[in-house]
Amino acid sequence: MKVGYLGPEGTNSEEAGLLYVKKLKQKAELIPFSTFFDLITAVNRRAVDEAVVPIENSIEGTIGIVTDMLVKEVDLKIKREFVLPIFHYLIAQKGVRLADVTDVISNPPVLDQCRDFLRKNLPKVKLHLAYSSSDAVRQVAVSLGERVIAHGKVKGHVFAAIGTKASAKLFNLNIVASQINAKENQTRFVVLAKTDHPRTGDDKTSIVFSIAKDRPGGLHDVLTEIADKDINLTKIESRPSKKSLGDYYFFADMQGHRSDTDIQIVLNNLKRKTSFVKLLGSYPRGK
Repeated sequence: MKVGYLGPEGTNSEEAGLLYVKKLKQKAELIPFSTFFDLITAVNRRAVDEAVVPIENSIEGTIGIVTDMLVKEVDLKIKREFVLPIFHYLIAQKGVRLADVTDVISNPPVLDQCRDFLRKNLPKVKLHLAYSSSDAVRQVAVSLGERVIAHGKVKGHVFAAIGTKASAKLFNLNIVASQINAKENQTRFVVLAKTDHPRTGDDKTSIVFSIAKDRPGGLHDVLTEIADKDINLTKIESRPSKKSLGDYYFFADMQGHRSDTDIQIVLNNLKRKTSFVKLLGSYPRGK
C-alpha cells in the first residue's frame, strides 16, 4: 500500500503520515510529494492508494487549495481525520545561541505562528522565506546559497530556521529554543482515498454545496433541512467559487454517516435546494 504526504522529510505532514501508517493493519510505504496538487492528483489517478493532507489549522484556518481541489478537480473522499498538535523549534548549527541569531528562515505560515516568540525574543531579526520548514532547516544546514561559513554565519549574519524536532535530527543541527509557536496550535489532517469509511456509529459526514443564486434565505433553507432532522452541524465555512465575485461554495461537516436515514434524506433534499452539492465522505470522528 502506498500513502502520499506533502514532503519533504522532516515536516509535520511526514509526522502525520508516520502516525497514520503505524495504525494500519497492513504494510504501507510513505511517499513524499512536493506540492498539494501533485499529492492529491496522485491519489485521483491511483498512483498512490491514499494521501494524508492537512486541511485546517487552528491558527491559519482552512488549507484552501485542498478544499478547492476536492470540489471539482478530483473524485476523492475523506476516509479518516485526526488532529495533530503542532510544535515549532528554532534550529541552528551547533554552537549558535539565541542571542547570536540575526536572521530566521521558514515558510510563511510557520513564521506567522511563531510571531509572538520572535517579537519578544528576537525583535530585530530579519525574516526570510522558504518553500517549507524542512527546506529552511536544510538551507541552514548545507547551503544558504553556498555562502555559509562557520556556525551558520553569512557575511556577519547568523541564520536559524524554524522547523520540527525531526528536521533538526535529520540534518544534525541544534535546537536553540523549543515549542516557540502560539499555544493551542493544532492541525486537522484528513486521509483522502477513492472510497470513504464504513459506518462506525461515531462518524462525521462532509459535504460541499452552492446556492442557485444570491437570494434572501437561501442558506437558511439549507440549514433548516439539517436542523429539522436534528443533525448536529459541527462546521460550516464559505469559500469563493472562483467563478465570479460573490459566488461561494459552502463546506459543511455533520455528525453522522451518509448511510444514516436522516442524512440520506437531507442529501436528497439538498439536491432540490442547491445548484450543486457533493458528498466529500463519511469517516470516523477524530478523537
